[in-house]
Amino acid sequence: MSWEASNSPHNERVKTAAVTTRLRARQLDPVPIDRYRIGPVISDFLETADFKKLCRQWLAGEQFRHVVTLNPEMVRRAERDTFFRAAVAAADIRVPDGSGIIWARWYLRSNFWSLGASLAAFPFIAIKQITGVETIMMLAQLCSQSGQAIYLLGASWQQRQSTAKVMTSAYPELIVQLSAPEHDSPGTEVAVVEDIAAKQPAVLLVAYGAPQQSLWIEQHRAIFAGIRIAVGVGGAFSILSETTPRAPRLMRKMNLEWFWRLILQPQRLPRIWQATVRFPLLIRQQKKRNDQA
Repeated sequence: MSWEASNSPHNERVKTAAVTTRLRARQLDPVPIDRYRIGPVISDFLETADFKKLCRQWLAGEQFRHVVTLNPEMVRRAERDTFFRAAVAAADIRVPDGSGIIWARWYLRSNFWSLGASLAAFPFIAIKQITGVETIMMLAQLCSQSGQAIYLLGASWQQRQSTAKVMTSAYPELIVQLSAPEHDSPGTEVAVVEDIAAKQPAVLLVAYGAPQQSLWIEQHRAIFAGIRIAVGVGGAFSILSETTPRAPRLMRKMNLEWFWRLILQPQRLPRIWQATVRFPLLIRQQKKRNDQA
């Protein structure tokens, strides 16, 4: 297994990989993206293969790229939080993580479905999400191929360790760097930033939850010039580490992951209410405005 804690010596392969990617950097090939307004934010819809192609190009490039994995709860938050809305808007891409984002575009474009009927039919419609878990494993594959490093920040030390094991089990050549356990304490942000800057990862995965992770990434965009892709991954470490069991395949297929989370964590009811009740009402208002325009 190839992963490093914050107090481990920096692997020289990371520096070599950084030079290699600079040498092969080239102009980006176009990737088809359907940008669609969902409430107060733009969501970027694209095929999983195209997202992977885009990330591969970004890893070989010279710029810092911020990826937001968007869900309905975040859209609701952006509606009332101007700072968070600005951070989401500043990101380079906002991929649909939550199935509700895909429902919203489908409903907004429909000339037939009413709100209630569309919500009732949606569990039986096949969709393609780009989840935080899938994004992590896709970036792990790309970095294992290029020799670049991934840095895990946020969640708990145990979850970071377990996530690193899952990643390196799938891709043994992958270099995974972990924020040290002492960095989980309040008042350690300077040490965290210094550690990331010293290790020079190509990918930074931030599991602070929304809105903190998006705000944090944007606040530090100018500092981390060597990072190629930064992603706010929410609770993905807890799923990959199996701290939180992932919804059964049937529930995922029927777009009912929110119900699984409610069963496991009933204390999340206020947040799930925002995503499953308030969010559809917000989208219905948007549809009415669109229809009147």
